[in-house]
Amino acid sequence: MVSVPWVELSKSPRIAEALVALLVLRLRPRAQAVDGAGGDGGRDLFEYTESGNLINYEVKSFTGRLVKDRRRQVRDSLVSTARHQPDHWDLLVPIDPNPSEGKWFTELRDEFPFVRHWRGLNWLDERFAAHPDLVRYALHGPSDYILERITQSRAERDDLLGGIPDLRARYQALGQLAQELSPHFAVTATTAPEHGTTISLQPKGTNLGVKSEIHLTTAIRFRTDDVADVERQQAFQEVMGFGGEIELPAENLGEATITAPVELGISKTFTPTVMRITSPREPIAEVLRAQLTVRTSSGLPLASVPIQLTERIRGAQGGTLFGADLTGFIQVRVRGDMGERSWRLTMSMDPPAHAMPQTYLPGLRLLSRMQGGNTLEMAFSGDTSTRMSTTVPADVALPSGWSAEEAQTWADAFEDLVALQSLTGQFFAVPEGLTLRDAVDVKEAVALLRGQKVERKISTVSVKVVRAEALDLLAKQDRFQLAAFSESLVLTLGEHQIDLGACTEVVTVDKVLDLAGARRELQAGRKVTVVMRAMKDTPMLRYRTLENPDTA
Repeated sequence: MVSVPWVELSKSPRIAEALVALLVLRLRPRAQAVDGAGGDGGRDLFEYTESGNLINYEVKSFTGRLVKDRRRQVRDSLVSTARHQPDHWDLLVPIDPNPSEGKWFTELRDEFPFVRHWRGLNWLDERFAAHPDLVRYALHGPSDYILERITQSRAERDDLLGGIPDLRARYQALGQLAQELSPHFAVTATTAPEHGTTISLQPKGTNLGVKSEIHLTTAIRFRTDDVADVERQQAFQEVMGFGGEIELPAENLGEATITAPVELGISKTFTPTVMRITSPREPIAEVLRAQLTVRTSSGLPLASVPIQLTERIRGAQGGTLFGADLTGFIQVRVRGDMGERSWRLTMSMDPPAHAMPQTYLPGLRLLSRMQGGNTLEMAFSGDTSTRMSTTVPADVALPSGWSAEEAQTWADAFEDLVALQSLTGQFFAVPEGLTLRDAVDVKEAVALLRGQKVERKISTVSVKVVRAEALDLLAKQDRFQLAAFSESLVLTLGEHQIDLGACTEVVTVDKVLDLAGARRELQAGRKVTVVMRAMKDTPMLRYRTLENPDTA
């Protein structure tokens, strides 16, 4: 076990105190070191806990006993740290208190209630035993090395008082240090809260030589009697052959060895708990343009959209091209098998946020034509000989589990929405939560705006009656028509309201329901709403009215 020569280190108090500070920074991720150039204010480190409590830490390099003068120094630190109003204060000093010192420390709490722990020699030695690298800094490095480490740690943990410029300066400094690690590899680091820190290596040239190579050797095994493992093996073979991404758990992994240039410091043998294999997506230098077309079995084109393939990944047997249509609505992946000279196209939908309905139409029309027996073809622009086609299977699985009929319904709905906006001159993005019920309303609105009559099936109609004579008139009729005029029929789609103008609704009635009850209500002097049955085979008619019939 590495032991700390406290007596020797106490001859250089700054070194000893910096060593203890480094330990606290490692043990307490939220702790921050204080720059004591202008006085440390009674604390060498401080920490705000998750609950918001402030903890101050005072480090002393004293060895032997805490004599009167040293006790005075500790008390002076407490007076200074009290100005920060901490919730707790800990003393870290390589001395285990004797009874007299323990009594004195306890009495301090009467005057300073925030006094908490005396972390002494045994506590420090036990923690340093688990972090021997910190001790080696102090014992074997240059005299100023550990001071540089505490300065660097302070810079990394201090508040960014200068804001973004401070952050930028620190990243630049660390980035420059990282590039000095290796003559063969550029080193970059990215940090994300959910994934931690990721280190990436990029070769600095194309001909690095054998000594600069990085090798990973490991055993990967799969059980043939386990369904999940068999599927994982197939996925692994797919990734190795054509690129992609897979994560293998510990049960599929044996001992692994990394061999790398010594300056990187990553060569070792270990047992991995998880391994993620990822093929990096490479941008295609010259974008590949193609046309995706659905044709009938006789070759007649039904729908098509232009696509652009912009990225690729590669494996031992082939690779995959990635792209989308010009709006980004339809995403495509084209996997090519160089050995079998075959291809496989996968399509998915990624609806753009806040897009106009026109954006969706080409893609929806294409999907609606993906019916069994038709042909899906992809032809690359500029080379008519490069065409790939396949027959759409009868059980084709469209994105999100749609059937071709559902795709057709939505394509019609968006076409109606485009027409509605064109007829009214009101243009807006597709409303959130658009439903097929909304689509029916839009279709009717378009028909009304085009001067057509709209039929709608209803079962009853309600009318307010204020005079008994009106009931008598209704009772004498076997069948009659009611017409209702509205000065303004408004269609609501999400946040948008569209005034369709004046409309008339005509309904044919064959029976007044609960006529006797309505008579009693009128005799009692109350207004009554009469419910009448609409004729089953005669739908209600709705049409736009150019002028009010009462004034015509």
